[in-house]
Amino acid sequence: MTSNGGPGVSNILSDALWRARLAPLLKNHDLLAIDHRGIGQSAAIDCPALQHVQGNQLDAARACGASLGAASDRYGSGDVADDVDDVRSALGYAKIDYVGVSYGGVDVRAYAYRHADHLHAAVLDSPDFSSDDAFFRTLPGAMAKITVRVCRRSPACSAGEKHPLATLAALVKRLRAHPVSGTGFDASGKPHKLRVGEREVLGILYDDYFADPAFLNQGEIFAAAHALDAGDKAPLLRLAAQSSAPTDFGPPTGQSVGADYAVFCADSVFPWDKSAPEATRRAQYLTAAQAIPNSATAPFTVAAWTGFIASQPVLLIPGADACTPWPAPTRPEPPFPPGQPFPANVPALLLGGGLDYLDAAAERTLLPLFAAGTRFVTVQNAGHVTTLWSDCAGGIAVHFLNALKVGGTACAARTNSQVGMPFGGATGVEQIQGVSGFPLRARESRPASGTGPPLARRVAAVAWAAVEDAVYQTPRLAGARGRGLRGGSFKVQRRKAATRYTYRGARFSGDVAVSGDVLLDSASRIGGTVSVSGPVSGTLTVKATMWSPSRPDAELRGVLGGKRVALRAPAR
Repeated sequence: MTSNGGPGVSNILSDALWRARLAPLLKNHDLLAIDHRGIGQSAAIDCPALQHVQGNQLDAARACGASLGAASDRYGSGDVADDVDDVRSALGYAKIDYVGVSYGGVDVRAYAYRHADHLHAAVLDSPDFSSDDAFFRTLPGAMAKITVRVCRRSPACSAGEKHPLATLAALVKRLRAHPVSGTGFDASGKPHKLRVGEREVLGILYDDYFADPAFLNQGEIFAAAHALDAGDKAPLLRLAAQSSAPTDFGPPTGQSVGADYAVFCADSVFPWDKSAPEATRRAQYLTAAQAIPNSATAPFTVAAWTGFIASQPVLLIPGADACTPWPAPTRPEPPFPPGQPFPANVPALLLGGGLDYLDAAAERTLLPLFAAGTRFVTVQNAGHVTTLWSDCAGGIAVHFLNALKVGGTACAARTNSQVGMPFGGATGVEQIQGVSGFPLRARESRPASGTGPPLARRVAAVAWAAVEDAVYQTPRLAGARGRGLRGGSFKVQRRKAATRYTYRGARFSGDVAVSGDVLLDSASRIGGTVSVSGPVSGTLTVKATMWSPSRPDAELRGVLGGKRVALRAPAR
């Protein structure tokens, strides 16, 4: 049995994904996927203003709850647990193994509380555990910590940044006092008039967390901060231009935002009285927000954090005051009592990602509710929902469900392994990487190791950065054409065996333009010949394997300014 959580996400639509991830189990297990009430094929709740982010979202939540009438509090995880047990009984299973990911951890715990006799074993992967259902006040600190962790694991970012936490805190403080305004270009070259302040930094770190490529913003924000210190706004403005909240969640059959509200508003404990009038609830929310010290959300202020949550159509789950307009419950049905222990006789495994914002305190907060000896395994190089990010995590979960004990976990400790982004559109694997800097001019870049005049090596390294940058921007394109960081363009032609990149004056620094063609094949090898114009001009052949810890450098050879040049530059 699998539960994707969300809440509001269809379990049936991801059946094929889980069959692939849990394939070794299917020799002796059936895979059961049930769309919970109000989700997917079980009469998905369709509240258009929430689903398509239309108008004031508090008004939309109020209307959505009213449209459900007396059933508005009948979609919580407690009722869902009873539904699951009815299906189990109808199918003739004496017991089930339950895999719950993200908010699915609440589903597992609700089932364990109500139907422990029919639960054989459980895996809770990246489980929701918060008792702070309005403010999630541990989240901004976790975002900062994991952004720092990404930089330290990136050879390029760590080479250019020795004090990442201090740099991030200084950037937040600076933008709090003096927001930056200007035009930022997204990957496709669309201009955006922007004002980047403290709240926008939260957007940069959060809004692309579940998008390709993995952790790109976290790996670039430090170099963008240093560029800003030197008077260069372009890198930060590009990050902001590409970091926006969803404007439409599509049809409700895959993810029902109305169900998201219906589940979360029913399950959660908020700093307001659910039975009170809406105006009273809102006043209670504001009072609770004012009582939070800034230290709880550092390096961000509480005002910035609560404002950011409230500005999001859905912050994973409806945070801040999103549930204040939801109808008062007529028959409250909490999924389980606060602090309810997990049944001691049910074997359980907890998994968390070392790069997961939501798991910052899961081991400390949730594990004590489980029997002594229960393991919480942190998969260091995984984000949210470890079994989807990492073959390592999937193997640990499969072994546990087969043997009812935790096997080897050495792979979980690796911090330089490749990771697969499960929520985006790109295929294959990515190596967590950043950049060491955003030079405005080639002369300001770091000299790369190799042969040839120092300026030629600098120009060659910047030319490679322009080539590589396009590869990283590709998953963010609205079409097939992209823009270089500082101008020029590139075109992407996807073919069965390889992807062709055609550059037309693409610029990573302002004074070096790259034109020509390179191919990225299915083995992540990239190669081709480009012409370079700048302080010294000429032609370079480039060759690299992307996202390979064992082959971290690109090779560049050619003639610039009439002199031969050969060098190695980091290949992220």
